[in-house]
Amino acid sequence: MSLFARLQALLSAHPSAPAAAGQTPATPAAPPAATSAPAEAEGASEQQPVCTRYLPAGQVVVREGDPGHSMFVVLEGRVAVLRGGDPGGNTEVGRLGAGEFFGELALLTGTQRTATIVTVEDAVLLELTQAGVRELGKDYGVKGEQMQVAARERLLADALRSNPLIAALPPEVQHELGDSFVPCTVPAGETLLTRGQPGNALYILIRGQCEVFHTHSDGRQSAYPKLEEGALFGEISLLRSRLATATVRTVTPCTLLKLERDVFKKAFLGQPDLRGALVRLGLERLKHTIEVMGEAK
Repeated sequence: MSLFARLQALLSAHPSAPAAAGQTPATPAAPPAATSAPAEAEGASEQQPVCTRYLPAGQVVVREGDPGHSMFVVLEGRVAVLRGGDPGGNTEVGRLGAGEFFGELALLTGTQRTATIVTVEDAVLLELTQAGVRELGKDYGVKGEQMQVAARERLLADALRSNPLIAALPPEVQHELGDSFVPCTVPAGETLLTRGQPGNALYILIRGQCEVFHTHSDGRQSAYPKLEEGALFGEISLLRSRLATATVRTVTPCTLLKLERDVFKKAFLGQPDLRGALVRLGLERLKHTIEVMGEAK
């Protein structure tokens, strides 16, 4: 039986699940103000491990950037996936229907919500906390490890959509990368790479924006184009055992995939397709750095 079928079987075992602890009253269809919280966050500490939610169209289920206390399975109806900031300015990037799930990434990896989810019609959702996921493993054979694999696969799918270098790799290399990258959330204003210091990881930017700049000997800074979602960086230090040639700092809270140096050397340094793609990317960036340094003279 598939993961989705097992989850739906869990709901069928509780066909008349009440709107009890952990389920909040319906809210107006308009998205809440920035100072209010999505229904998920209200009384999160008192949530039942497994809860059925009956939500009207227009209900904000989770909001991008918030911490995640639970994941959801769509049992009836549809929800829209929105990205880009405040609900009023978000862009719809997809829809999920019965049998599909969302929110597992934030719940299982400790990262922030990477999208805002809003019901587009009356919907029935199954909500699971960490304890609920454990119950699935105990009672229904759905292991937390399976959900973590699904979370990483979804992250890698996001990277594939926006990073041609990763998308061009053979499927087996993509699969290995998905198993090795570790998702992480970094607040705004944090430095990920520092010019003149060794870099210890390869990064793929999944959500957010980073600034890149070169600091000259006289203290002046020259900016590179900002890194947007899908950007890969940190490859020069890993491949060439060189110090970082530029500083990378988060402009907004960011969700990234991180591949540690030791894992890269052990598993991927000998992969000709990946190594070749990273070398080409690194050479392009070194050329750009030399141009920036030359402009400063």
